[in-house]
Amino acid sequence: MPKPVDRDRLHQLFMNGLPIPSIAKELGITRGSCKTIIASERKKDPYRWPVKRQGMEKHLESKEPPLMMHLYECTGPDCFVQFAVEDYEEVDQSAVVCPICKSDEHLEDAGYGSFTVTIKAACGLNNEDHGRVEGAKHAW
Repeated sequence: MPKPVDRDRLHQLFMNGLPIPSIAKELGITRGSCKTIIASERKKDPYRWPVKRQGMEKHLESKEPPLMMHLYECTGPDCFVQFAVEDYEEVDQSAVVCPICKSDEHLEDAGYGSFTVTIKAACGLNNEDHGRVEGAKHAW
């Protein structure tokens, strides 16, 4: 009977960026078994087992924890936009209005989930405009 795989060690090697063949060799298992275990663990806890994108690892790293977000869609006659609002107990979702038409009349619930910043972009506002945007909160 084969000995059980040390999944904590596998995770450590995986997060250190070792390629699958090297991890498998280190643990004394086949590449296929290694991939199967990672896929199984990823289904249980996708944040602990991120998908690797070769050549993009440094670009896609996030030092911020994921944010829970609520997604809305405005279907007003002069407005069609999707936007997200942080989804925590202290955020009053009943006060949400469309950022374009400033109304909640045509808002539709489009879902919720987690959001992880992987690439930070400029917000597009200059320093003078930051004071004019009501409730603007910029983290970068």
